Amino acid sequence: MTTKKLSDLIQEEVKNKSETVSETVTTPTIPSNRSRMTKAQLDELITQLNQALQQEKQQIDSLQTQVKTLESEIKDERDLSSRLQNELKEAEDYQSQLNEQKQLVEKLYTQLQQKEELAVELAEKNDLISSLQAKLQETPQPLAQTAPSPELVVQETALTRQARELEPFTAPASASKPLTNEDIGWFD
Repeated sequence: MTTKKLSDLIQEEVKNKSETVSETVTTPTIPSNRSRMTKAQLDELITQLNQALQQEKQQIDSLQTQVKTLESEIKDERDLSSRLQNELKEAEDYQSQLNEQKQLVEKLYTQLQQKEELAVELAEKNDLISSLQAKLQETPQPLAQTAPSPELVVQETALTRQARELEPFTAPASASKPLTNEDIGWFD
C-alpha cells in the first residue's frame, strides 16, 4: 500500500469539497510550485484568496440569517400549534357543555309538558266537581227518608268518592276566613 503525504490528502479533500461549492464560489488557482512564484503572482493569489474568503463569509452570514429566520418561524409555528390545541380543547369543552344543556332543556321540556297535562286534567276534574256540587245543590232534598234505590246509592257513592279524591285540588269553599301566615306556611 502506498502512503500519501498529509498535504496531498488535504488537497484532495479540499478539491472534493470545492467541487461541491464551485457552483457559487470560484476558487483561485494555486500553482503547484510556490518557490517559483513572483511577488505579483503571490499578491494576485492573496487577492483571490481574500475575495474567496469574503464570499464564504457572506455566504455563511446569509445562511446564519436564514437559520435564524427559520428558527423564528418554527417557534411561531409551535406557538400557533399550541394555541390552536388549547382552543380546540376549549371548543370540545364548550361542545360537551352545550350537549349537557340541550339534554337539560329536553328534560325540562318533558317535565313542562307533563305538568301542563296534569293542569288540564286538574281543570277538567275541578269543572266536574263544580258541576257535581251544582247538581247536588239543585236537587231537592227529600223530607222523609226513603230507601234509596241501589243504582242511586252506587252513583252517589261513586260521586262522593270522586269528590273526596279531588278535594285536595279544590280551592277553599269559604273565602270569609282570611289566610294567616300559618295557613300559607310563611315564617319569619
